Amino acid sequence: MSLQKVNARFVIRALLLALPVAALATVVGFVLLVTRGWPPAGPIPPPPTILAPRSELPAGPVGLEEWVQVQGGSYNLAGSGFLIVLDEGEVVGVTTAHSVPLGNPARPLERIALRVAGQPDFVAEFDTLWGHPGRPRTGGDMTVDYVLMKTDQPVDASLLLTPDPRGAPQPGERVSLFSGLGDGHGGRRVLEGTVQSVSDTAVWVAMDGWFSPGLMSGSPVVSQHTGQAVGMAIAVSLRRYRLFLGLHPIGSIVRLAESATEFPVLPAY
Repeated sequence: MSLQKVNARFVIRALLLALPVAALATVVGFVLLVTRGWPPAGPIPPPPTILAPRSELPAGPVGLEEWVQVQGGSYNLAGSGFLIVLDEGEVVGVTTAHSVPLGNPARPLERIALRVAGQPDFVAEFDTLWGHPGRPRTGGDMTVDYVLMKTDQPVDASLLLTPDPRGAPQPGERVSLFSGLGDGHGGRRVLEGTVQSVSDTAVWVAMDGWFSPGLMSGSPVVSQHTGQAVGMAIAVSLRRYRLFLGLHPIGSIVRLAESATEFPVLPAY
C-alpha cells in the first residue's frame, strides 16, 4: 500500500472519529465521492493575471444550511447551499444532488429550505425545481451533481451571489469557501485556497488548511479577485498532506439554469 493511501486513510479516520454521530453519514458520503477522480497531479500554479474587474468579497452570509423535509416528517439538516441571481434578475437556489433524497415514492420529498446558520428562520423554502436535477457524482465529472430550485419569495439581497461571468476561476487564483455551516456561533466561516486545476467538468482547489468537510458540500466558492461565485463544493480529496476541494464550475450551473424549460413540483417528481 502506498504512503499516500496510508496517510489518506489515517486522516479520514481521524476526521470521522472527531465528528458527532449525526454528521457521520454525511462525511462518509462526502469522502467516498472522492475515491474516483482525484485531482490532477502537479504543483500549485503561480498567481495568474486576471483581467476581470476586481471587487470585494460578499459581506453577507452567502453560504447557507440546506434542510430537507420528506412527506410526513420534519425538516432535517442535509448539507449546504446558496442563492444566485441570473442576468434577468431571477433568483435560483443551488445545492447538491447527493444531499437531496429524491426518487423515493414511499417518502417523497416535499420541501428544501435554506437558512443562515445560527438563525431560527429559513431565508427561502422551495417546493419546485428549476429544471430537472442531476445525480450524485461517482467519477471526475462534477457537473452531474446539482439541484436547482425555484422560489417566488423575496430574498435579502445580502444573501445573493452573482455568478462570475468567466464561468470558472483561473489556475493559481485565490478563492474562498463560504461554509454553509457558519462558524457554529451564528457567524461566517470562510476557508481559503488556491485553484490547482480547471476544466469544463471540474475545478480543484488546494485548501490552505485541514478541516472537517461534513455537511459542507453545496457551499459556494467565491473568487477573491472578482468577489463572485466560481463554483459549488462537491467533494474533497486528500493528497500530499493537503486537502483538495472539488467544485462544480459556476458556468455549468448558470447554463443549466438558463436552459431549463420545466419546473417540476418536488412531491410529484
